[in-house]
Amino acid sequence: MKSICQYIEEDKVNRNSLPYIGVKDGGEFKTRTFGEVMGDVQSLARMLVSAGVSGNVMLYSPNCYEWAIADLAILAYVGVCVPIDSEWTAFDILNTLSIIDIDTIIYDRQKREIIAELEQKYPNIRYICTDEFPKLLSAGEKSYITLCGRNDLDQTAMILFTSGTTDKPKAIPLTQKNLLHNWDALYARTPMSTADISYIFLPLNHVYAGVANFLYSIISGMRIYLCSDRSKMLEDMLKLRPTIVCTVPLILNRVYEAANESVMEMLRGIRFLYCGGSFTDPRIKRYFIENGVHLLEAYGTTETASVIALARPDDSNIECNGTILDGLDVRITDPDENGVGELIVGGGSVSAGYLTGNNKYSEFDENGFYHTGDLGYIDSERRLFLKGRKKRMIITANGKNIYVDELESLILENPEIKAAAVFEEDYHPAAKIYTDLSEEAVREFIEKVNTKLPKFKRIKNLYIRSESNGGRIK
Repeated sequence: MKSICQYIEEDKVNRNSLPYIGVKDGGEFKTRTFGEVMGDVQSLARMLVSAGVSGNVMLYSPNCYEWAIADLAILAYVGVCVPIDSEWTAFDILNTLSIIDIDTIIYDRQKREIIAELEQKYPNIRYICTDEFPKLLSAGEKSYITLCGRNDLDQTAMILFTSGTTDKPKAIPLTQKNLLHNWDALYARTPMSTADISYIFLPLNHVYAGVANFLYSIISGMRIYLCSDRSKMLEDMLKLRPTIVCTVPLILNRVYEAANESVMEMLRGIRFLYCGGSFTDPRIKRYFIENGVHLLEAYGTTETASVIALARPDDSNIECNGTILDGLDVRITDPDENGVGELIVGGGSVSAGYLTGNNKYSEFDENGFYHTGDLGYIDSERRLFLKGRKKRMIITANGKNIYVDELESLILENPEIKAAAVFEEDYHPAAKIYTDLSEEAVREFIEKVNTKLPKFKRIKNLYIRSESNGGRIK
């Protein structure tokens, strides 16, 4: 297994003139070659190293070219990449900073107000706005600093968080060995090459898009285009005609609703249309497959550096949620009479464990297996059939995890609220609240709670029950 810096250095030479990353500029995509991108990666790395940047480097930005080159520069030459959700609030980030030390935060200009709040409490952290990148790249191109690649594959390369709401968010360290382990199995199942075009609209801070789609492109050599406006997603795809696309059920549902013959023709041209992050509606899945779309359902977790199971392109069984990837040891524990039990995963892609220890949602055991908290069974062909969740968790339609206990804890910080129950309603959090407070007071308090949360975690519907009138809804 090669290191990330080795792939970067090889791409700069062997794929120098091949097109690589395309981003919108003035309404049209401007494409940079592998040589240009890898040159920018190394120029940025030189300037970060010369400025003393090391250790854990946080990326706080929506998808953009600057995010892409910073991610590769940190992983290959600088330190440990800590990408976070661009929707996170200052409250989320402050909780994260209570868990790990951060040397530097690279942020998008839209986050300046939040960064100003962080600077007051963490003045020793170095803050770099992506607006500074042109100056840094120009200086780095002229620099004679010798870069030392991070070639220890067992050293932590990335730390990801699946939640930022509580005092102790789940910090997941991943090594280069973890990140790159599934490449061979994924390539064997769905081979990609320099002839392929990928359109990325999912957040790059998640392992699904960030690893299986973006990071693996430095190995496959496929061209990628970054979506800058989801309202123009179909318009872009009709023009670009991608052959590799990663999506989630929420987006797939929207495409289904907007589908016409032109859209269907474009979709049929996608060699591999992966759909993961949440359960895919069987009805919509069947519609696309029966109409000639190469839709492949995927299942994975952050703790396993993305993919655990992926549908085989030639498999006629569309009821399953994918087939276990080669190179992973996936087992069912404590199966019932139907063979349904909890999925546990072992293998080279599995993290060594949470930095903050196991918790009630999922855990790592002493044998190196990750206990997913998901229930299902595996047939004789290694097909996976998911049947639900053991853990109290809401998975939104775009694949983001919301831990119920976290929201309930925030609600119960109000001593006048006696009990709270958070549950899923149309893929969004809803809450039943038991209190003698007035409805106006409760709604005002929940609004304050919601301001601490990114949009996808905010409580949408409230059901208020009075303690003094027998629990009737107000």
